Amino acid sequence: MDVNNQVVINTYEGQDLSYFDLIQSLSCIEMTSTPLSGDALIEMNVVDFGPLILIKRMNSCSSIEEIKFGPHTLAFQLPMANSEAILNFVNLPGGDRYNPFQPSGAVSQWLIPENTPTYHIQADARWLKNVLGSQALKDYHELCRVDSRKAYDSSVLFAVAAATQHAMDVAKKSTKSQIPISASHLESMVTDILLPCIMSDLEEVKASTRQKILSRALDYIRDNHAKPIRLTELASFVATSGRNLQMVFKQELGVTPSRYIQQFRLHRFRHRLVNSSSVTEAAYNSGFKHLGRLTEQYAKVFNKYPSEDLLIESDFSLEIGLGFES
Repeated sequence: MDVNNQVVINTYEGQDLSYFDLIQSLSCIEMTSTPLSGDALIEMNVVDFGPLILIKRMNSCSSIEEIKFGPHTLAFQLPMANSEAILNFVNLPGGDRYNPFQPSGAVSQWLIPENTPTYHIQADARWLKNVLGSQALKDYHELCRVDSRKAYDSSVLFAVAAATQHAMDVAKKSTKSQIPISASHLESMVTDILLPCIMSDLEEVKASTRQKILSRALDYIRDNHAKPIRLTELASFVATSGRNLQMVFKQELGVTPSRYIQQFRLHRFRHRLVNSSSVTEAAYNSGFKHLGRLTEQYAKVFNKYPSEDLLIESDFSLEIGLGFES
């Protein structure tokens, strides 16, 4: 991807944005979400530089987000630039799909804590290769392979989070003044954000047993949610006891396995309504067999009946990252 001498910046700021609207509006990624309680509203501040997207966001309740990135989209998360945020960030689940640094074409599964501002960054890998060089991109993959977020240097996370906020401030100033920034300025900013991470030393830290159990359990629920899931079967699959499985979910997510399964199915059901020919079809494919109870639960969470969302597409539009997969 080529960037002209002057960078066109698109911005978006919004509050109380629902996953239902957000998921339908994103063209550069595929996302599914599971708020851990009821529904989640999102506050977002988006800066789209073209080959680089910076998002500062905060959820009203904790959620698990599964995101499939395109073959040219490299993505990573960062905390805010303060010690408490960094401590909370490194204690989140890490390793494999939970890793905050994801390679192009990856499928991430990130826990988004409630009321905690976080940076999400996406970059066109082809552009980054031109800016940082092929060796730097190869070294970036080392960040993606660590088993725990505690492997990252906290001082480096602080520095790159500050660099990210600086880039968002530059964009805001440029947009307000209507004075564009140069392509070289953009390249300098992404270098300040990414290169310190790539060049930093990584600690040898293994993933905790709890996080391994949680990861396998969430994978099992995702792959089998349309069928009955018994706690004993889930515990057997992840090679632990039912009591320990309950403890892991409460410690890591703050909910029971049964509650998570219920939330997962409910939100899959809502998004399937958009493309289903009937409420019954969407319910069956999401693991629900009792429509009466489902309708009551749906109305309680979303303040409407399932039939009101059937074949209804969101009119919300967020046109970002349009050139990533071209």
